[in-house]
Amino acid sequence: MGHNHELRCCIEAPDDYAVKAQYALSMLLMPLGCTPKWVQRENLGKGGIYYGPSSAQVTPEAVRIPLRSGTIAFFQNRFIYPLSNTVWRIWENVRWPVLFGGPEEHNQDIIASAFFWLSGWQEYTVRNRDFHGRFPFEASLQSKLGIGGMPCVDAYREWLANRIEASGIKISRRTWKKQEWAFCPTHDIDYIKKWRPGMIYRETMQYLIGNRLKQTLPARINRFARFLKDVIIPGDVFKKALTRMAHETKKRGGKGTYFFKTDAHGPRDVYYPITHRFVRRTFNWLLANDFEIGLHPSYYAYNHLGYFQDEKKRLEAAASLPVTSVRQHYLRYDATTSKLHLLEGFKVDSTLAFADQEGFRRATCFPFRIFDITENKALPLWEMPLCVMDGTIFNYRGYSLEEAVEITVQLMQWCKRFGGVCVGLWHNMLWDELDFPGWGEHFIASIDYAVKEGAYIGTLKDSLSTYLDSDV
Repeated sequence: MGHNHELRCCIEAPDDYAVKAQYALSMLLMPLGCTPKWVQRENLGKGGIYYGPSSAQVTPEAVRIPLRSGTIAFFQNRFIYPLSNTVWRIWENVRWPVLFGGPEEHNQDIIASAFFWLSGWQEYTVRNRDFHGRFPFEASLQSKLGIGGMPCVDAYREWLANRIEASGIKISRRTWKKQEWAFCPTHDIDYIKKWRPGMIYRETMQYLIGNRLKQTLPARINRFARFLKDVIIPGDVFKKALTRMAHETKKRGGKGTYFFKTDAHGPRDVYYPITHRFVRRTFNWLLANDFEIGLHPSYYAYNHLGYFQDEKKRLEAAASLPVTSVRQHYLRYDATTSKLHLLEGFKVDSTLAFADQEGFRRATCFPFRIFDITENKALPLWEMPLCVMDGTIFNYRGYSLEEAVEITVQLMQWCKRFGGVCVGLWHNMLWDELDFPGWGEHFIASIDYAVKEGAYIGTLKDSLSTYLDSDV
């Protein structure tokens, strides 16, 4: 049986909630190679899935998932999820939370639970935001339940797959160009060179003379000597890293996605000319080697249509091709952002991660369509969920190199276990041992692990197209 096998599905619920359930069930079934065919209960035949309040007179061969009235009521309001509703299920010696339904396994509502995570419902109901307007990990249900590194939706899918197969229906899982899982190395290019006037002022006036780092005099002198060496030796360290990242990926038979900025509108942006000779040369090499170029909008562009449109036009003009993948600077994202993405023709986003915690913000390591809660509809925009970022593990979390590699491998193991994709983000500060010691080694260790474990290593766009069996 090939992909896109139709599976009869019946959802009996009010229209508003039925849209949510159809989205969640479609996302659960997609990696299993199944497409729902929506039918009435009398047309379920000898198999399929029934989701509703009463399974009486539903064919016994169908997978039956109960829908409680309280679940419908919950999604009709803007309530914060009550922790007391959570039930836990042991699967493969790991405790997994189910958010809706009863404690008995046959009464657990994995469809409502999947919708809660995939739609970002908690981000819609919880108002907490950090200094940059981002939904912080500490405000999340994952934090409260202690499951930040667990892709719960993917466990739900496995339970559903087991029940489908037990009902006598064979499934055929999607693969990543015949590989069981994928690894997507991505890079946000916030700067193209390190030693700008402001950085030189920092090293001389703030670090050496002002002792901002509170170091001993010998330590300050040693740092200043290393700084001078970096400045004198030809080739800026950030430019070297930008080039080396691509070559290290290609050397291992993979490809990656590079997100470039085209403008600056505030102190959190550093401007660099997208028409700079070095950037144009980089574009030519990346495209000649089938890497992907995406947009990295400026700090304020996540909800500013004018900035967003102008920056996309500049990138497409410089790269001489349409750009369809995007990641927001500082991972800033709100209800407006997806509308801008859609309006400007983007097909793939990879922003939705916690800046302050590695793991799975939407509880999955699989691509999923963005759901617009305010409009109550799924959008033709795919999310490739960002799983791990260098700045998160080294700056926010303060891991040592050994700890960073260990936690990254754990996340990659989940992605391999479920057959999903691990999207990693490394900036072009790698191999800058003065300010970012160990970051380059972490990147090499991560991509080497992907090679060792047989991952398909590709760009966001190509990986998704491969997985969906259609061009994105």
